[in-house]
Amino acid sequence: MKTLSFEVKKEIVGTVELTRDRSGWPPGKTLEVLGLAKSCYYRWRRELTVGRVEDRRGRAPSVNRVLPEEEQEVIRYALAHPQEGYRRLAWMMVDEDMVYLYPSSVYRILDRHDLLYRWKRSLSVGVKPLKPEKPDQRWHTDLLYLWVMNRWYFLVTVMDAYSRYIIHWRLLLSMQAEEVVDVVEEALEKTPGANPQIVSDNGSQYTGKEFRGLLKRHTLAQIRTRRQHPESNGLIERYHRSFRQEGMGEKTPSDYYQACDVIGGWVDYYNNRRLHSALKYLKPVDYYRGEPDKLIEVRKEKLRRAAERRQRINQERSRMAA
Repeated sequence: MKTLSFEVKKEIVGTVELTRDRSGWPPGKTLEVLGLAKSCYYRWRRELTVGRVEDRRGRAPSVNRVLPEEEQEVIRYALAHPQEGYRRLAWMMVDEDMVYLYPSSVYRILDRHDLLYRWKRSLSVGVKPLKPEKPDQRWHTDLLYLWVMNRWYFLVTVMDAYSRYIIHWRLLLSMQAEEVVDVVEEALEKTPGANPQIVSDNGSQYTGKEFRGLLKRHTLAQIRTRRQHPESNGLIERYHRSFRQEGMGEKTPSDYYQACDVIGGWVDYYNNRRLHSALKYLKPVDYYRGEPDKLIEVRKEKLRRAAERRQRINQERSRMAA
């Protein structure tokens, strides 16, 4: 909208009042004919009484505004990763040295371009155990049924609760308790010295004598989920959902070995490359065997340097445009 001068505003207010006095028209009717909002008219009239209808000057552009080339890069990256939410996109770009913007800035860009992708929040409510404070303090394990080439297979996974790192997995041909126990046993062999609590559901594989024998041999404590309440084992349930949506997706393995290849590729990606929303958008491996606090500081430093560069470029461009 074009900025109106003091004289024009004063004339419009005077015209509305003169029309009211001569014809009895209410101000709203005159303003409708003039195509002027009531809020503008009443604001101008109030300001006239104290002599403040001077023209308002626009604000100088912020030196912290996102650069056009940064916005284009965010759009390009978001289109290349349509399944990722804006927070994960923001930290992925920082980690890959693409664009250094906070999630709030990425959100605004994607919102302007109608590129937001947001997962629906689950409405299920479960019992949340106390949060572990270090790796290998608590593990979650569960079975996932997989239909491959006209028969069922059973994926058993062991996950570290602190880091969401997948410690071990096996695709079984049956649900026999001995085989499930072997998977957890192998996970313990891969992590010498670990003495985790084991979170499981109340399936027979996790309540029978075979599993109790495992707990006794390794002096492990078991935490069973509430009956008919799988959300109590929500960490691994959420992992299973991600695996079905992202890992398996539309893939149709032709046999057992191809299914193992798909699972192995997904686990490698999940552990070592996928940014996790519950881990401040770091990777599970960063929390399991890395130094997450240092990585977060590296991100902050990248953002600080980018902000300084953005200020400098915007100031230079403003001077050139003046």
